[in-house]
Amino acid sequence: MSIRKRWTCATMAVLVMVGVLSGCSILKPGMSTVAPTPTDAAAGISSDAAVVLLNAVPGLSDATVRSSISGLSTATIIEVYVDDEAAMTAEGVLDYVLRVGWATSFGRQPAELTLTVRSNGQTLDLQTQANLLAGFAYPPTAGVYSVYFNGPEYLGAWPGAVPTLSAG
Repeated sequence: MSIRKRWTCATMAVLVMVGVLSGCSILKPGMSTVAPTPTDAAAGISSDAAVVLLNAVPGLSDATVRSSISGLSTATIIEVYVDDEAAMTAEGVLDYVLRVGWATSFGRQPAELTLTVRSNGQTLDLQTQANLLAGFAYPPTAGVYSVYFNGPEYLGAWPGAVPTLSAG
C-alpha cells in the first residue's frame, strides 16, 4: 500500500472517530433519548427548593436531591448528613424527608427513591422505619442506602405535594 493510500485511510479513520465521539457528546449528562413523562410545569418543587427545605430541619445538613438515569430507570436520590441519629429518627422527620424528595420535580417520573443519611462517617440503616411508613417490606440494602423504595406507592402521585414538617 502506498504512503498516499495509508495517509488517506488514516485520515478517514480519524474523521470517523471524531464523528463518533462528537455524537456521544451531543447528549448532556442526565439526558435520555426516551421521551419524558409529561408533567404539569407548576407541579412539584425544584431540587434547590428541596435542599432548602431539608437543610431547615433541625439536625440535618448538607442535603442534596437529584435525579439519576440508569438505562431506562430513573431514580430520585436524596442525601443528608446528621451529627446525631436522633435528628433523623425524630417523629415525622423520615416521612418528611422522603416526601420532600418525592415532591421534587425532574424531567421524568422516578421509578425509585433512595435516601442516604450519613452520620459520623457511617450510613444509617433506616429501612425498617421506612417500611413501617410504606406498609411494605422492602429488603435492606446493607449499608448502600439508608432507605430504598422501588415504586414508592405510599407517597402517592408524582410529583407529590410539598409536605409541612410538624413542630414537635
